Amino acid sequence: MRSQPPSRRPDGRMHAMRWTVAATTLAVAGAVTCGCAGVTGPDVVPTVAKDALQRDVAAKLTTAGERPQEVVCDSDLVGEVGRTAHCDVATGTPSGFQPVVTVTGTDDGAIQYDLTPALSREQLEAEVARLIAEKSPTRIDSVACEGGLTGEVGASAGCDVVAGGVQARRTVEVTGVSGLTMNFTLRTN
Repeated sequence: MRSQPPSRRPDGRMHAMRWTVAATTLAVAGAVTCGCAGVTGPDVVPTVAKDALQRDVAAKLTTAGERPQEVVCDSDLVGEVGRTAHCDVATGTPSGFQPVVTVTGTDDGAIQYDLTPALSREQLEAEVARLIAEKSPTRIDSVACEGGLTGEVGASAGCDVVAGGVQARRTVEVTGVSGLTMNFTLRTN
């Protein structure tokens, strides 16, 4: 994690610190064969059951060096380019992450996909609380974010943080993405 020193405003007040954080690591892409036994034809759309998708995502992460404790996907993966599924990945960190699985193509019943980084609202709240707690002696009472955070440069989410009884609005903004690594800044509005 990198932090930038506070800067002074024209009125002499200090800006809050900005933190840059790498939320997760790894670069992962994959392909998984659908369970379409006995059903073929040009009108049949291959689909991967969420249990098979969970196993495949876990295997890809393990191969890339990050063995997840658990992978739970929200739905089957339909083999149409652009279709998505979300998977919660528990890695042993307090927040984990929630990559988005996006279909990039199909070939003879195999569905190719990419994983892009994302944090659910709950994961983002846990990450914001952890970051602030690392930099401030003040007890964090609560963090409430308006949504999750997608791994696209410029994506942002607002979070209300109550620390020591004082509420402050924080903005989290993605500054870089590489594989499943998402860097973001946290600043006080």
